[in-house]
Amino acid sequence: MKKLNLLFLLLTSIMACQLYWGQSFSVATCSSNVDNITYSVMRSNTTANEKQRMAFIIPASQLVDIANGTITSTYFRRATASGSLNAGTTFKIYLKNTTATDFGSAAPDWATETGAATLVYDSNPQTAVGSTSGYKQFQHSTNFVYTAGSNLAVYTEYVQTTAQASTIYWQYEYSGPCINTSNSNTTKYLGTTGTFGATLTSTNYRRPIIAFDATVPPPTTPPSCTTVSAPANAATGVSVTPTITWAATPITSSYVINMGTTPGGTNIMNGVDVGNVTSYAIPSATPLSYSTQYYVTVFPKNVIGQATGCTESTFTTLAMPCPTVSSPAAAATGVSTLPTIAWGAVTGATGYRLTVGTTSGGTDIINNVDLGNVTSYTFSAPLNPTTTYYYTVTAYNATTNSGTACTVRSFTTTATPPPANDNCSAAVDLTVNPDLTCGATTPGNTLGASLSMAAAPCNGNPDDDVWFKFVATSTVHVVTLSNIVSTGTTTASDMYFQVLGGTCGSQTSLLCSDPNTGTVSGLTPGQTYYVRVYTYSGAGYNASFNICIGTPPPPPANDECANAVALTVNPDLACGATTAGTTLSATNSNIAVTPCTGTADDDVWYTFVATSTAHTISLSNVVSTGSSSSTSLYTQLFSGTCGTLTSVACGTTNTTTVGGLTPGQTYYVRAYNSNGSGYSNSFNICIGTPPPPPANDACSGAVALTVGGNFAANAITSTNAGAITDGTTSCQTNRGDNVWFSVVVPASGSVTFETQGVTGSGFTDTVLSVHSGTCGSLTSIACDDDSGVDNFSLVTVTGQTPGATLYVSVWRYTGTAGGGSTTGEFMLSAYDASLLATNEVAGNKNMIKAYPNPFSEVLNISDAAKVKNVLVNDISGRLVKTIANPGAELHLGELKQGLYLISLEMKDGSKQTIKAIKK
Repeated sequence: MKKLNLLFLLLTSIMACQLYWGQSFSVATCSSNVDNITYSVMRSNTTANEKQRMAFIIPASQLVDIANGTITSTYFRRATASGSLNAGTTFKIYLKNTTATDFGSAAPDWATETGAATLVYDSNPQTAVGSTSGYKQFQHSTNFVYTAGSNLAVYTEYVQTTAQASTIYWQYEYSGPCINTSNSNTTKYLGTTGTFGATLTSTNYRRPIIAFDATVPPPTTPPSCTTVSAPANAATGVSVTPTITWAATPITSSYVINMGTTPGGTNIMNGVDVGNVTSYAIPSATPLSYSTQYYVTVFPKNVIGQATGCTESTFTTLAMPCPTVSSPAAAATGVSTLPTIAWGAVTGATGYRLTVGTTSGGTDIINNVDLGNVTSYTFSAPLNPTTTYYYTVTAYNATTNSGTACTVRSFTTTATPPPANDNCSAAVDLTVNPDLTCGATTPGNTLGASLSMAAAPCNGNPDDDVWFKFVATSTVHVVTLSNIVSTGTTTASDMYFQVLGGTCGSQTSLLCSDPNTGTVSGLTPGQTYYVRVYTYSGAGYNASFNICIGTPPPPPANDECANAVALTVNPDLACGATTAGTTLSATNSNIAVTPCTGTADDDVWYTFVATSTAHTISLSNVVSTGSSSSTSLYTQLFSGTCGTLTSVACGTTNTTTVGGLTPGQTYYVRAYNSNGSGYSNSFNICIGTPPPPPANDACSGAVALTVGGNFAANAITSTNAGAITDGTTSCQTNRGDNVWFSVVVPASGSVTFETQGVTGSGFTDTVLSVHSGTCGSLTSIACDDDSGVDNFSLVTVTGQTPGATLYVSVWRYTGTAGGGSTTGEFMLSAYDASLLATNEVAGNKNMIKAYPNPFSEVLNISDAAKVKNVLVNDISGRLVKTIANPGAELHLGELKQGLYLISLEMKDGSKQTIKAIKK
């Protein structure tokens, strides 16, 4: 229909509305209604492009019969192929957000907004759509206050005046602000009635409750001026990257800034639209100038125009600041006579000047010399020893400088002149020793030395570095510092050194070492290398020392797998035949450690032919031989041949037992220190043969235990010698060499399992796990590592089914904290206090009585006056409490439930033991 008719139709649907009439627009406002949705139609004069807006309400009854359309690029598109659109056909354009159910049975294509939007139709122009004059716009009313996640579906309606002849597009464009950021997923949708696809019924969407402020009409005039609040007018000392802040004004869509260095000037910012914000920060990449007055004006702006006559504000930036000096420290003493002065860069500075004198403010050494754009200066000639110098660093650029306000700092030089080898060019020659005994050493001292170059890539403060050089005689050398004595004003013992290749002025760092010994490899025999030495800390820290260049022996013969040393296989674990070895000077074989761990950069190789399905690899007499101390020697067992090896087992302790071997097959063992460069070991290695696995090595061979009343009642002595670790789960991951036992649960449903040691056995650290079920289908119900005596295990299970069979596995703890526990004999017992004889609990009726028994908190004893001491032991014999000179009441509430042996030491020297049960 025509625009006038459309306006009439829309106005007839207004309910309980009040109209606001302005110059060239009209607005209808209404109270909120759950069945109504407010939106706007915008129309434009084709010549002046002056937009007018009218807000109106569409009744809920019109939110039906919605059909699908298609969106292409930034256009809503209705192609000819979609069907004819004859003259007089009514169609509708919809606005919808993504949280509602999709219109129709087929999901349409969506164009998604992320901010304010104006939807434009017939913009290029398509006169076959609706009225032939001008274009149509459709957008939200700015009065809307959206709720995130609400559903929105509104439309406007047109009549096709001419039959569609070709594809028709309706475009949307951005304009702001009209969509609240809390509902930024709002989407535009195009549809028509009938001919555009499936019809939407009222059950396919939900109408929202939309709140809006009907009292604020759209603007008809430009906004009023705002006030700049920061920087304050006429402020001084303002940052060169200030944030300009102003008050928000009504009916404003954005703000425009002018800034210049003269009143009304725009040479800094000329009409810059910064958006609808209330502050603007000068970018740090383009700071303002120091010591400069600026003039700034902020103009509010909207669709009608920009505010005029706004008041200008002014401020003056701070003066260029002084550089922050980092070294020497203020009033430092013991400073080298060739010191380096260092400072931090100043924003906007293009250079720095230095003044140095022997009096405060003096210029007799350096008089305001321009150093250029640098942040350090090193004196080219030595200063006088034991002299205080005063200096000032200032910054400048083309228009300003730090002035005379910068702090005068001082330092006092050391009494010692620089050593002869203060610089690389005067490096002292070092003798290369043919071994690591350091028969030839060279003395050095960092006292008086100055900085030669930055520490990077090394660490520490090389402000006192001294230089040495040597000619390599091997591909690997060891640098060692010794006899370190503090010589500075502050005690120092932490030395650092760096090894470099190349020539002075063009060097490459090869090694950085905080330890006093370091190994440098990859050297070229006959080539000269440099070592610079310095104390780790700064001014005042100096030290004398000796330096030595050592030569490690050549790699051992079995450095590679192809030269593996054959090992004798012992028939037992006594290791009667051992082989000596060393990883000193060994190189990396470049064979992956995975799945083992550690750094195998010094691995050596051995081989043996298996004579049993299980063998034990044992290391002994492990001694550190590297520049850094460590005895962490690892082993790795391989099958296959050199070049095609397969990892079989990993050993992180000195004893590793491996099962599943094939007798007659050749295996390879490599040994290596688990740490990196500088760590090596000498050692003995042995291949032992454990005895055959015990009968109870597997769950199916479990030895039956008889439940007794206490540990001693039915304890057995067993062994795990020769046992092979199985895959059963336990609470301790560091466990192995397990054997199996079974027990029938007594009538009480409770049973305690405990291991204890056997005199002379190397098995001193157990792990104990208890399982229900059947062999091959076990469920872990309890586990313990060290709750028993020393490192032995003790665990109690309760609530079990009487008569059921439980399976118990005893393991050897294999972690490094196990104190070298080996396989061997141990004692195991299953017991429960309920099986004690009645007369054992009651005690001797003719002697001192204990009651009640069982007891809860207090155990009473008769004739307490005769008792000197009371000793309370648990059922395993451990003393848990002592009571001297007891009364008639023994307070034992802190004890756990169970059976206890109450020993009474009489004053006449006799003893009596009573068994009592704590409930």
